[in-house]
Amino acid sequence: MKVEKLFLRNFLIIEKVAIELSNGMTTVTGETGSGKSLFISAMKALKGHRITKDLVGRWNDLGEISAEIIIEKEDSVLREKCKKYSIYLEDNSRMVVKRVFGGKTGAYINDSPVSIALLGDLLGDHIEIGSQFENRELFKKDYRLSVLDTFIKNSDKLKEYQEVFHEMKKFKGAISELRSADDPGKRDYLEYQIDELVKLETWEGEDVELSQKISFVENKSKILTLGKELDDILDSATDKAQRAADIIDDLAKLSDVKGLDERMKSVAIEFSDIKRSFSIPDYDFEDEDPEDMKKRYDKVSSMLMKHSSADITELLDKLEKMQFELEDLNEVPEKILKLTKELKKVQNILDEKAVVLRETRLEGAPELEKKISGYLKKFGMEGVDLKVNVEKTDIFGENGVDDVKFSINTTGSQKHSDISTLSGGELSRFLLSVKLVDREKGRLLLFDEIDSSIGGETARDVSIEMKKNSKFNQIVVVTHFPQTAASADEHLVVDKKVVGGKVFANVRKLNENEKIKELARMMGDSNSGRFNDTASEMLKEG
Repeated sequence: MKVEKLFLRNFLIIEKVAIELSNGMTTVTGETGSGKSLFISAMKALKGHRITKDLVGRWNDLGEISAEIIIEKEDSVLREKCKKYSIYLEDNSRMVVKRVFGGKTGAYINDSPVSIALLGDLLGDHIEIGSQFENRELFKKDYRLSVLDTFIKNSDKLKEYQEVFHEMKKFKGAISELRSADDPGKRDYLEYQIDELVKLETWEGEDVELSQKISFVENKSKILTLGKELDDILDSATDKAQRAADIIDDLAKLSDVKGLDERMKSVAIEFSDIKRSFSIPDYDFEDEDPEDMKKRYDKVSSMLMKHSSADITELLDKLEKMQFELEDLNEVPEKILKLTKELKKVQNILDEKAVVLRETRLEGAPELEKKISGYLKKFGMEGVDLKVNVEKTDIFGENGVDDVKFSINTTGSQKHSDISTLSGGELSRFLLSVKLVDREKGRLLLFDEIDSSIGGETARDVSIEMKKNSKFNQIVVVTHFPQTAASADEHLVVDKKVVGGKVFANVRKLNENEKIKELARMMGDSNSGRFNDTASEMLKEG
């Protein structure tokens, strides 16, 4: 991956600037306080870090950071991630990443909105930042492990372990969820409710039938009297309606009855139909005790109310659901047992994968010690004795059961101490050594004044090593050292000026003569002939 162009707009004291970075090594210089640290903020934004509103400039309420990025053919990891997120690469190699912040915030790839998490996953491992203020990275367990794993090319073994680790987590999660659902109290309560409803021995429509029976029993005498009276009336009315229909039919043959014949026929038919349809309900419950019916109805009604059911149909539906729920609950212990057996198998495999990881780490640790020690000696830490210790922990983590710890001896004694005992300058050199020893390719490594606590000759050695690494990675160095700046393929300078009481900053690429002047300034005097001659020689040496 290469960041070809960086564009900043309304970014703190920069109104607008487009910056081209070298494919190899780019240095950024400028007066103290000129705004060189803006590069750090911009690169962190591309990695998916949070952007605070105080980075918005004064020109409007929105700021923008964007970058044109080239993804090389051999960068299979980044290309796979682009494929995963359906990111289109122009010319099969180019994409534009943009962050907008201030009045509104957003992240975009090729003008399509993406989440900050996606941006972090995509570019987080491809943009690394090292500075004297970022040394805390060395004290993070996962980072130390990643240094060793990357150095010994352990990615395949680690991936195999992590696949099993995530499978183990899924099993544990499923078991935990089942145990939460395994509620003995709820099971007992369901059993009680189901038993109560089963013993009720009700059926669909019983509530309606009971209500009708009780109503009939309570009003039997009146119902029979009214029924008999109605039956007699219907008999008489039917006969009279039929007679009326016959008379009107005869009249219609002699005079205009204005359609009354048809209407009367309809009335006669309707009376006849009512007579056929009417009957008193014939309930066959001569042997049933009315009091028992009332008790049964009260019991059924009580169950309907208890279970908030409108009728027996709804009550029976709830009974069926409770039976299914109880069945599921009763299966929980068996499911837990089955999953626990499967978990045990996965844990055994995980243990095997962890052992393989540990063995490769133990085997590779001495070589990493040697490589980092070699850089430290080049960077002026002669007599240093470094130990890369691979310690086993009791917990299976995302990256295995190991913890990698760096211990160091800089005094020639037998005692090794944690790297937290190193001075700021020593820690900077240690972090730089770790970054350079990494065998990964195709990343952007940004070093922010990591050489600030290093002497002149050592700074030259540091710049040589960074230049070597720039054959594999894109290197950007913010520096105050002319030795470092002279080694770069491209030299950028941050200019700051005050106009009308307001501060402005600009970033520009230097030509050969401007490089000489800037190097001389960094030595102490841009107008000094001696410094200019020295700067010219430094550039020739590269």
